Amino acid sequence: MSKMNFKSALNAIVAIVLLSSQTVKTNSNMEQKFTSMVVFGDGLNDMGKWGKITNYKYPPADAGFYESRWTNGKVWVEHFADALHLPISLANNYAMGGATTGHYNINEPLKTVLQLDSNIELSGMLAQVKAYLATDPIIDDKTLFVLWAGGHDIGNYLEYGQPDLKIYPPSNNYKQAIELLVKSGASNIFVGTMPDMSYSPGYFGTEKQNMASQLCTELNQGLQEIENSYQNSNVKFYKFDGASVFTKVGMNPAEYGIKSTDAYLPLDIINFVNPLEKTNVPIPNKSKGLNPDEFMNWWAVSASAKVHKIIADEAVKFINSKK
Repeated sequence: MSKMNFKSALNAIVAIVLLSSQTVKTNSNMEQKFTSMVVFGDGLNDMGKWGKITNYKYPPADAGFYESRWTNGKVWVEHFADALHLPISLANNYAMGGATTGHYNINEPLKTVLQLDSNIELSGMLAQVKAYLATDPIIDDKTLFVLWAGGHDIGNYLEYGQPDLKIYPPSNNYKQAIELLVKSGASNIFVGTMPDMSYSPGYFGTEKQNMASQLCTELNQGLQEIENSYQNSNVKFYKFDGASVFTKVGMNPAEYGIKSTDAYLPLDIINFVNPLEKTNVPIPNKSKGLNPDEFMNWWAVSASAKVHKIIADEAVKFINSKK
């Protein structure tokens, strides 16, 4: 090779290396949109908080609830965090199954039969936010806050008339929680819209179906109003249309590899009179050798692990599409 050709080849190699270096740097910058994440909410976001305090007996891990999460695998926010290269654990995920958007957790009446110490708090989403802020956390402009709840507010109202959602709309609890976070320095807020519970196994085809749909719509309208209120601020508000993801999966299950929109586990797999007892309830779908990942729901209104992964994938696309 002549000196001239050698020099040209060397220059080309240097150029490629520099370009590769710039590309890596650019990708690194993209990944650094956020450097930490804090999560609040209900069982949709719960990474096993109940398992931690009940030795994995509630919900029963031996019935297939993955490490006592409210599904049969990792929840969506775990996949979401992994894709964004953000650390996540029970230390920065305050979500707890049974949480309403406010202070109340619907498992509170079970505290005695769950054999929990009196100092263990069963919290709603707003209470979780307050507990987090009470730790005097370090919040910077790269901390992403995830809030997603509402199903238990609506379910409790439909079943027991409490709380009165006309007087205490769930969106107001969201508003209070977000205001507290923003006042403490939060500048990145991620919320998920409420899936239409009227199509869940518990309400579809019942006299409560229309009311369930209306209440979900009202919550989502409230979230839209909250988003609008931050349009002219320094807060980046990410309102993820999780409701449409559930709808798309429900309307086109085969497209997602799902064969049944029913629940894999029977509703009575948990005995709420004695929730810690080992369940002897038969699981017909398991006896038939059916795959839980082919079901849209794992239990009652609990999404399957397959759906959690679908939600996460869509959430990643959504967050990466934003500046």
